[in-house]
Amino acid sequence: MNLSLSEKTERRLVFWISMLLGALCFILIYGPYVINPFYDGWIMAAADRDLAQHYLGFCLYRSSPWKFPLGLITTASFPYDMSVIYTDSIPLFAFIFKLFDPILPQVFQYLGLYGMISMALMGGIGGLLIYHFTHRRDIAVITSVLYTLSWTVLFRMFYHTSLTSQWLILIAIYLWVTVDPAVGVRRNLLKYALLSGIAILIHPYLWAMCGGIIFMSQAEYLIRTRDNRKAVIYMGVFCLAGIALLYVFGGFAGDTNANLGVGTYETNLNSLYNSMGLAMLPGFPVALGQYEGFGYLGAGILFLLIIAISILLVDHRLPRLGIRRIMICLTAILFMLFSILPEISFNDKILLDLDLGRIYRAFAGIFRSNGRFIWPVAFLFMTAAIVFVTKKAKRRTLTILMVFVLVIQVADMMPYLKDRHATYAKPDMIYDDPLEKSELMNKAAAGRTHIIMDMEDDVGLDQSQAVNYYAYRHDMTTNDFYYARPIGDKVRKTRQSLKSDMENGDYDDSLLYIIGADRLPDYKDYDLHFYDLNGRYLAVHDRIEGFEEVKK
Repeated sequence: MNLSLSEKTERRLVFWISMLLGALCFILIYGPYVINPFYDGWIMAAADRDLAQHYLGFCLYRSSPWKFPLGLITTASFPYDMSVIYTDSIPLFAFIFKLFDPILPQVFQYLGLYGMISMALMGGIGGLLIYHFTHRRDIAVITSVLYTLSWTVLFRMFYHTSLTSQWLILIAIYLWVTVDPAVGVRRNLLKYALLSGIAILIHPYLWAMCGGIIFMSQAEYLIRTRDNRKAVIYMGVFCLAGIALLYVFGGFAGDTNANLGVGTYETNLNSLYNSMGLAMLPGFPVALGQYEGFGYLGAGILFLLIIAISILLVDHRLPRLGIRRIMICLTAILFMLFSILPEISFNDKILLDLDLGRIYRAFAGIFRSNGRFIWPVAFLFMTAAIVFVTKKAKRRTLTILMVFVLVIQVADMMPYLKDRHATYAKPDMIYDDPLEKSELMNKAAAGRTHIIMDMEDDVGLDQSQAVNYYAYRHDMTTNDFYYARPIGDKVRKTRQSLKSDMENGDYDDSLLYIIGADRLPDYKDYDLHFYDLNGRYLAVHDRIEGFEEVKK
């Protein structure tokens, strides 16, 4: 007897199977070792230096005393406070694990675990989305792997891990096509508030993308029903929930430069089919900085799009467009335009640089890397291709076709997957900490509480990360940290204030200076003792016995 499952049970089955496949894909690509929360050698030794910065942001946040707003870091840019939101450390997880700081060992990381969660949720939500449109469990589960292995996600893994949370975009799309704003208003408001809160505490860019999708969904509802009250309430709740949590976590503290300008990190007109040399399919050049607009669909999805276009040409007619399809198409167009403007580029040629006015530049400048807004476009294309072909192809051959598409997708990305596996699937990566092994550094740091860095040379970021890591491990504060919103003026102000104190004969023996070679002349007139620290210079007011000084 062939028993059919209820739709709710089928949805759950699709979701959990797709999630498990997503987690399995993560393990196969990156190995199990990165999930170990007590192992950070791979972050400091092998991962992109941006990931080390994100990890150190959490470390310095957990070592900061609690204060309000709840996300403030007091140890990374002393004496100024900054929010963990601007460290790209996945503030939601940073906050949760800071709660458990008293019982956690000093070495603790969640970036590997979070990467696995992201890939699992990409599969789970992607599978739900396809099942909603097709009611085919087999197709939903097979194509869920296409979402799990999205190039836009893999490209960010262990480089900017918080931005792998593109499952938030899929949730926003899923809410659009499944939620009836007129029914269950309280339940719907809770869904929008949760999405907003989680998104803002993962990454503001993803919150903005989700907000754009929610706005367009409410615009569609308003056009259909003229019920402006509910549309305004839903959008208002989404905005207020995000803004409130941004305030609670210190997003408005620190007097940061919120507008960083626009016109460098857009996407390219070739984005959706440009592998940038990472895949089997050839890549194409882009203008400087347009890697941020990487939106490559992959060979399998491109093949599926070709099939969809071929079906349309054979049918000699376009699908019937209702108001929802029109609004979804308009959403893709608007996201595409925002990701491309103001410099419209094709390959490495700038075709047009538009002056869209001061108001647009002020708004778009908040999102300097506006090329990232190509991601919703990529997912809308992917979903449309899967759903359209599923509804048009013969049922008997559809499963085989989708498996074939998945094989093409994986084959295309195999060089990249092999490289990632070779980089991360190792159990014994050790960070060769130059400061921890330095007898001079350890003796100089004993009894001191603050490290003052002045290393504005061409390798300053790597050097400052080593200092930040040392400071964390030795319960010290530092004056400089790389935030997503720069506070360079404040860092310079701190250094200038300390120099003014020294000019007046006021020396603080709790301070340890680490100075770059190019900055050394600025300190030679002060009553400081200098010591060579592997190409940098360590400076203190009181002499360190047993070590040879560098002559002024």
